[in-house]
Amino acid sequence: MKVQLSDLVSIPAIEYASQGNAILGIRDSGKSYTATLIAEQLMEAKIPFVAFDPIGVWRYLKVGANGNAGYPVVVAGENADIELTPESAPNIVRAAMRENISLIIDLYSMKLSKADWKKIVQQSVELLLYENKTCGLRHIFIEEAAEFCPQRVGPDQGRVYAEIEKLARMGGNASLGYTLINQRAEEVNKAVLELCDCLILHRQKGRNSLIALGKWLDVADAEGSREIIKSLPTCGQGECWVWLQGSTKPIRTKINEKKTVHPDRRNPLKITKDVTVDVSAFVSRLKKSLEQSVKTGAVVHEVKRVPASVQIISNEELQAEQSKSAKLEIVITGLREELSIANGTIKQFNQTISDLKKLFLPQYQALRRVFEKIEELPEKSFDVSRYEVWLTNPNLPPLSKEILKILISEKHATKQQLLLRLGKKAGGHTDNCFSKLTTAKLIKRVGDEYVLEEII
Repeated sequence: MKVQLSDLVSIPAIEYASQGNAILGIRDSGKSYTATLIAEQLMEAKIPFVAFDPIGVWRYLKVGANGNAGYPVVVAGENADIELTPESAPNIVRAAMRENISLIIDLYSMKLSKADWKKIVQQSVELLLYENKTCGLRHIFIEEAAEFCPQRVGPDQGRVYAEIEKLARMGGNASLGYTLINQRAEEVNKAVLELCDCLILHRQKGRNSLIALGKWLDVADAEGSREIIKSLPTCGQGECWVWLQGSTKPIRTKINEKKTVHPDRRNPLKITKDVTVDVSAFVSRLKKSLEQSVKTGAVVHEVKRVPASVQIISNEELQAEQSKSAKLEIVITGLREELSIANGTIKQFNQTISDLKKLFLPQYQALRRVFEKIEELPEKSFDVSRYEVWLTNPNLPPLSKEILKILISEKHATKQQLLLRLGKKAGGHTDNCFSKLTTAKLIKRVGDEYVLEEII
């Protein structure tokens, strides 16, 4: 059996069902239509699935098109085959696994908050990862994937993201494959999206989406990446590019028609018993299995009262510990990344200090020698009148006299310090004034400083 997307593209059903896939496209581009077409063909290949549906369209798989029969899929949700709550979801998924039934978790309900969505998906995927292996191959469809594995993981999304990320990395060990369905590529976490083997691109118009996809295609060395990005904004409904595993050349194609109806938001359909496939037998089996799961949970709860010397862990406790471990793993990963950044910053800072030392060490050492020499000069008196006489000498320029006045007071100063005190700039005139003083043996330069002649 094959998943026949179009006349040009087909994928072995087992291959598709066991790998990671992504379907991306803006509203009304046909991404959910493509996903439900794939679900139809997986059921025909006897491969069950679990679909998490916040948009409320997957339940129409029960309604056949053109008078044909729909598919025997069980819907858990509001006004559905089985009522759904955050508490009952794991047991419903477990019962569906035992009965080998395809299940739709319909999250489209005013009774469920987004926090409920995350809890249901997190607990259900966690259960599938730990219990599905013995039940055979199963596929997981996740609509609005960015709600559960966003590029920027918020405080309330850590637990559900950890389970989706584990599904992407290790789902094959539990005989699980997955399909992420979302409008924009840049909203889905790249660590998860880059693990997808098959990529199906429907219409995209957003600048950020096209840039993100362009970079991705370039890095993966996909043939004709510019042509793909250029054509995406003009793709018609149902048209898409399919990039299969092991291929470097994506294929542009038009998705085949489904065997079931697909609701149009502008002309919504109403599901009634006379237009849906009869799944009462499946629901009956599922409810019996669900009752068994609930009873098993009650028995485990009673057994917990035995003496402490006999250690028994219930499924709920085990799941709680696994959730704690997943959360701790995310925290540890974050701390490691922050530590790595901090170490890099420290290394860069130390390198900067080293470079500054190399750059300024010669000047520092020269200045230090000058200051040490000046500090070592013996204190001695000198004849100030000798210098003051020059302050009345008409042959000495006024600026030279001002320089001399400062040095009589300060005893030593650099040329820059003197000019700053006088509010003058370096130039020919100032150089001449310093030269007059040194020629008259009134001052002398030591290193970068000028001092009175007698002090030397």
